[in-house]
Amino acid sequence: MDPTQALDGIRVVDFSIAGVGPLTTHHFADFGAEVIKVETSTRLDVMRRHGPWVGGPPDADKAVMFHRYNQNKRGIQLNLKRPEGVALAKGLVKVADVVAENWTVGAIDRLGLGFQDLKKVKPDLIMIAMSLAGQSGPYQNFRGHGPVLAAMTGLYEVTGWPDKEPMSPGGALTDHFLPPVWVTAVMAALEYRNRTGKGQFIDASDFEAAIDLLGTAIMDYSANGHVQTRRGNSDPEASPHGVYRCQGDDRWCAITVFNEEQWRAFCHVLGNPPWTEEERFSTEPQRREHTDELDRLIENWTQQRDAEEAATVLQEAGVPAGISLDSAQVRDEPQLDHRGHFWDVEDPEAKSFTYESSPCALSATPARFRRTAPSLGEANGYVYSELLGLSDGEFARLVEEGVIE
Repeated sequence: MDPTQALDGIRVVDFSIAGVGPLTTHHFADFGAEVIKVETSTRLDVMRRHGPWVGGPPDADKAVMFHRYNQNKRGIQLNLKRPEGVALAKGLVKVADVVAENWTVGAIDRLGLGFQDLKKVKPDLIMIAMSLAGQSGPYQNFRGHGPVLAAMTGLYEVTGWPDKEPMSPGGALTDHFLPPVWVTAVMAALEYRNRTGKGQFIDASDFEAAIDLLGTAIMDYSANGHVQTRRGNSDPEASPHGVYRCQGDDRWCAITVFNEEQWRAFCHVLGNPPWTEEERFSTEPQRREHTDELDRLIENWTQQRDAEEAATVLQEAGVPAGISLDSAQVRDEPQLDHRGHFWDVEDPEAKSFTYESSPCALSATPARFRRTAPSLGEANGYVYSELLGLSDGEFARLVEEGVIE
């Protein structure tokens, strides 16, 4: 036992693939749970097949996204289309606490590994099924990844500019928003089991959880009949509210003014040029009415300064401002470095690369880096020989017959 790891002693069998599921289970692994990812070489996780690749040419064991989504886990090979494979999976579940999956609704049940089957071998089992729209209802058989989900939830409709088509918010945003929600659900179920001795099934609908990304849009519609739509960088409660070009190549500074006190501080930083005294900019509603002209005047000022200077002088005056960073700049951020957010790893078979720690810094039991994402079948020996007690001969036979592959 390791008292410095909050979830030491918890074992998770992870059947999930792609984004949401693996990103959920890696949080458990970061805090000490033993997460065993179940895979098969006959159908690789989609994240093993997508670049970029760590250290060189395409390699299933060096796919960057797979590494990011499966850090600190163990991994085994198991062909679940074989009856003996299903039996081995049940044996593994018997010595586990949590099962996670995000397959199409009904797929895992047809293999005999649904909750009703698994609780027969592990009565206090907690199982979470993360599907696009939940286990019931007219959309239960829908399939899709993050971009499809973002469209379904209305996120594209509020992203972009009024005179242009809906836009993606960048990447599969929902894949990274949903995991903390599902972690909370599993932790609640574990607490319930600790108090009652009973497990339970968690029907996790990505569709329902992702609607929260709309903020107040649903409430605004139900209360006021107002359908929020694309408004670019503007905000109904702030002006100016935008991202402004600065000196240099593709350098930008975000600036927000929410009240008259911040507006006066903003004008002071700019040196109180005459246009700041004009009637059309005297109140927040009037500034919003003349947004285009206001943005042009502000950018005349920001373009004469580098982004760091503009953001710093505004922040010091009490005006919310921030630099628009790219990934390289985020990686070198001194705030993140101070908090130890990034784990730099030297892989003997690849170049060094970076994992992310948890944003939650537990004082007594912090997240800890223990191992890179697993190579395919890396923990076969440990799981089948030590946990399940297979003999060397039985293990070799199952490999030979394609059950462990």
